[in-house]
Amino acid sequence: MEPSTVNAVTSLARSTEIVGDFYDSVVDAGAWQRALSRLCLACDGVLGMIAVADMAEQATRFLATHGDQRIIAPLVSPGAASIPFYSGIQRMEVDEPVTVDMLYDLQGPGTRSMWLDSPLNRDWAVPNGLDDFFWVTVLKEPLRSANLVVITPRGRAPITAAELGAFAEIAPHVRRAVTIAELIEQERQMTAAFRAVLDALAHPVVIVAADMTLLYANDSAEDLLREDAQLRLHNGALRITWQRANDAVSFAVQLGQRSEFELGPRGINVPLLQTARPMVAHVLPLARRDLSARIASRAAAAIFLAPSGATPLPSLDAIAALFGLTAAEKRVLGQVSSGLTRADIADANAVSDGTVKSQLASVYDKTGARDQRTLEAMVRDLTPPVRQN
Repeated sequence: MEPSTVNAVTSLARSTEIVGDFYDSVVDAGAWQRALSRLCLACDGVLGMIAVADMAEQATRFLATHGDQRIIAPLVSPGAASIPFYSGIQRMEVDEPVTVDMLYDLQGPGTRSMWLDSPLNRDWAVPNGLDDFFWVTVLKEPLRSANLVVITPRGRAPITAAELGAFAEIAPHVRRAVTIAELIEQERQMTAAFRAVLDALAHPVVIVAADMTLLYANDSAEDLLREDAQLRLHNGALRITWQRANDAVSFAVQLGQRSEFELGPRGINVPLLQTARPMVAHVLPLARRDLSARIASRAAAAIFLAPSGATPLPSLDAIAALFGLTAAEKRVLGQVSSGLTRADIADANAVSDGTVKSQLASVYDKTGARDQRTLEAMVRDLTPPVRQN
């Protein structure tokens, strides 16, 4: 492995600064560029971009970039939709980064030659010395999607599986930051004061200490607490009625205070009730934020509450959110719950039996399940009931 590759993996795996910058971006729009700059440096990349697309309007809802803006311009122009492998991007899995060769494989035969012959490659990539990329989908919903991209230069050592694994660990943090930033973006344009923004939000927001002591609730959250339905106060501490959700959110709050990086996929889209369309919680760590964004010095996290969406939350997504499963672990859980054996799963995912064994061990550890039968029962138990008309 080349020295630059070793440094990139080490930097990504240990860089709490990168993760912190992405969370700072929720309350400081200028931090997006700083986070992308650090990420590009860690990856030996020259261009970085986060883009959130509105799928209904076919328009960009949010864009942050790092690098020479003259080089980036063709990527964010209306003509960017003509990139030959765009349909392959639709097949990417959330939190599973790919390189350009992997994207060729996703789209199918002929994609590589189409790209090499395309005007964008000939007139843009080649003259600017661009060669490969880290590309990960961080959000994939019916009405919006979000992608994180770092483009690397010609002459850089080939991107390795270890680097892709390290890059994947950044993805859940970006998703959390993007999701929560979108909740407050319109209000952010009207005022720079974080508390004023929270007070103006229609979404319920609470700020809690590490022990879940309630430090602040906006008007919407206070209304929700008065209803005594999904949330309540007990001796000054916030409690979620459904114990599984309470455990998941409180653990995310505590973990985020100890180590933002290790928080990973925990605390995003956590369903608050075992119903077809529950409200969900997103946990934003605050312990390392500026005091102006924390409201109180004891603040450990802000918890943003939002409807889960127009469609019922799939049971596997709900379970992954409750237990902090990675994309690979969620996929294996789904295959186990469908009755596949370990050998079947290894064959279906084109990985070794040892890899599946390791993934299952992690799923068992996170969920507390003892064996495959227990996992299957858990999926059945946690599948929200179908409402009858």
